[in-house]
Amino acid sequence: MAQAWSGKTGGTHGMQRALVVLIRHTDIRVAYAIMHLWLIWYILVRRTERHGSYVFHRRRGRNRMQAAMDVYRSFYHFGKTIIDRFAVYAGVPFEVVVDHRELYYDRVNQPEGFIMLFSHVGNTEMAGYFLSTPDKPLSILVYGGESPVVMANRAKVLARNNIGMITVQPSDMSHIYRINEVLDQGGVLAMAGDRRMGGNSVLCPVFGQDAPFPEGPFRICRAVHKAVLLVFVIKESAKTYHVYCEQLQPDKNMAQVYAQRVEQMAMAHPYEWFNFYDFWNSEH
Repeated sequence: MAQAWSGKTGGTHGMQRALVVLIRHTDIRVAYAIMHLWLIWYILVRRTERHGSYVFHRRRGRNRMQAAMDVYRSFYHFGKTIIDRFAVYAGVPFEVVVDHRELYYDRVNQPEGFIMLFSHVGNTEMAGYFLSTPDKPLSILVYGGESPVVMANRAKVLARNNIGMITVQPSDMSHIYRINEVLDQGGVLAMAGDRRMGGNSVLCPVFGQDAPFPEGPFRICRAVHKAVLLVFVIKESAKTYHVYCEQLQPDKNMAQVYAQRVEQMAMAHPYEWFNFYDFWNSEH
């Protein structure tokens, strides 16, 4: 049976706290090096290499040896983005390059609210730490199953940039009311468009095969009649990130356009598309 995405950062609470302490007192590259020691074991034990090999071998046309190396590189990049999140918690500064910065801040300076749509290409959580909105609150839809350490540190760091969280719980639809409240008050709503947490889906082609995308985010974008910005945050070096920002039209073709842009960014940055579950399986 294909493994479903859990949406939760791995490691015990103590390990996560220890990581923050380690990064605070050493260079971040030390944490990257330590990650090498257990990465292969992690991949084999979690059995996620099967789906990763499928993505690179079947969907990207790589031979089996190349696909195996690609899986390792992808997990290594993923591990670095996780470490970078904890580095932010520890106060480590990063350099950020933003494409179309004026597009983002033009929307921030308008009285109307707008939506930031992101994906799991790159490390989009870092956008909340990089893009300050001093005069316009930003609210991020987050998965409700994360660890207390991650949730507490997220809240503390995001609050510095006037950013809050709207926690999504499948059994509780109160987040819908919070979404409307944020946008009606001129705030910014940030949410992912490529993670299904139940509900209806829309099929969009990705690397030659239809994949189910959640219908909810695109339905929200069409219903609220607000501007929509698509944001990707790509890691370029140990302490440098590149933010790509563009505008999307909230029309009936929005999901297809979004999926096409996700595919293009995944093609350009193949080791930063973090889909370690059966992305094309409609049951997950």
